Amino acid sequence: MNSRSDFNLKSFDSFEFQQKRLHLLSKAAEIGDWCYTFSTNFTIWSEYLYQFYEVGKDFECSHLLGGTYYSESEKEKMLALITQVTTHKEEQSGEFLVKIQDGRVKWHTTTLYPMLDPGGDIIGLYGVLQNITARKKNELELQRMAYVAEKTNGIVMITDPERKIIWINHSFEKILGYSTEEVIGIDPAAFLQGPETSSTTIQEIARSLRNTGTFSGEILNYTKSGEKIWLYLNIAAVYDDQGKLINYVAVENDITLIKMAEQRLQKAMEKERELNRFKTQFVNLASHQFRTPLATIRSSIDLLDLKMESAQLSAAFIDLFQKHKAIMAEETTRMTELMENILDIGRIDEGKIELSKKNLSFKQFMDAFVAANVEPNGQQRRLDYRFNASDRMIDMDEILLRNALRNIVSNAFKYSEGKPAPNLSVSFQDDTFFLKLVDHGMGIPKKDQPFLFQSFFRASNAKIFPGSGLGLMIAKKLIVLHGGDIDIETKVGSGCTVTIRLPV
Repeated sequence: MNSRSDFNLKSFDSFEFQQKRLHLLSKAAEIGDWCYTFSTNFTIWSEYLYQFYEVGKDFECSHLLGGTYYSESEKEKMLALITQVTTHKEEQSGEFLVKIQDGRVKWHTTTLYPMLDPGGDIIGLYGVLQNITARKKNELELQRMAYVAEKTNGIVMITDPERKIIWINHSFEKILGYSTEEVIGIDPAAFLQGPETSSTTIQEIARSLRNTGTFSGEILNYTKSGEKIWLYLNIAAVYDDQGKLINYVAVENDITLIKMAEQRLQKAMEKERELNRFKTQFVNLASHQFRTPLATIRSSIDLLDLKMESAQLSAAFIDLFQKHKAIMAEETTRMTELMENILDIGRIDEGKIELSKKNLSFKQFMDAFVAANVEPNGQQRRLDYRFNASDRMIDMDEILLRNALRNIVSNAFKYSEGKPAPNLSVSFQDDTFFLKLVDHGMGIPKKDQPFLFQSFFRASNAKIFPGSGLGLMIAKKLIVLHGGDIDIETKVGSGCTVTIRLPV
């Protein structure tokens, strides 16, 4: 212990020096106190309270509860605390949420002590406030993390900016077989990826995280025992308020059963089994396919739950929210379209589909359809649309015709991602409306073109995109039911031109 011969103990214990020490200790500990006397109706604050509430020295302390710093429920809690102290003449404590004038929130504890005269009567209150904002924020983050880890059946993993694991949930251990001690500090790619993991997918994950900070998609990984496992990943970068990358959060769902169903269906298609066998396999696939978008939505919600209740909404968080909101919208649309396709193909094959025709304005129908059909993800493109004809009334089943057109338009958006928006024009000739849809996408190989309207068929260059191979077949049958027809002209690298003819 160091000492100085010139140290002045008397100066150290002086009232002025004690006041300075008390002020510094109060600031360091984030503690302030106040005193209120009933006889004078006067409140005195210590220096730190002005800093905590971020007000000037001219602020009228006694008006605090009458302002907007506390919500009505928080005011009621504070008044109840005061009543308990004045009634029982015993100290009481409570936690409170306060809203600063710029919208930020803080938490504090307040402990109230009764001030008694020599006769034991209460003459005032003495209060001690401690700022617990940092602690509460950490508690909320831990609660959200624990809630997600407890409620989700999916794998939750957090890595540092170098993608080394810093936290996993119980499902990670249960599904993949690795304990926390085995994986902390290791890049998950080092032990989860294997000989059949797609190098293209690995590159896409790296590219997407580098460019957008997010990734959603499927990957083949391996458990500790060496078993293959298909996972649907949702990965998002987490940034601090200064925009610095601090973590990656990944929520993963086991879709192995879904992939197995897809593989079984593919084998059935290749062997050209009987139609009933196709139907059985398809129903199995569909039941699993419906779970894929739901798993994606659940994963995105899990990610949002990690951030949703934060006290401050930074620009980085808002951007993260919007990205995952778009993911949910895309997958919900995919699920809805698949369900409609299943219902349509069942009714068509059984001959039970009936047109419920109404005499409607074709231009109004087309205008409404175009307005409602925007690219569900990516650039959010809209159709370049022109109605180059006089309006006419046409007998049609509005719902079924809309489904047919949506299948065709969704393909145009899907297979032309990153290109100019597809063009849709409407003309009229010989009592027939002609709808011409031109996209600028990848086109279809010539060898695949004869099979485009067959059930379950997918072009050889389209299998990297999600789909069931039913959309064009259903669209053609619904258009034929309206007395029309459909043709496709296409060339690899030059997009597709779809022409639909609908007689009036």
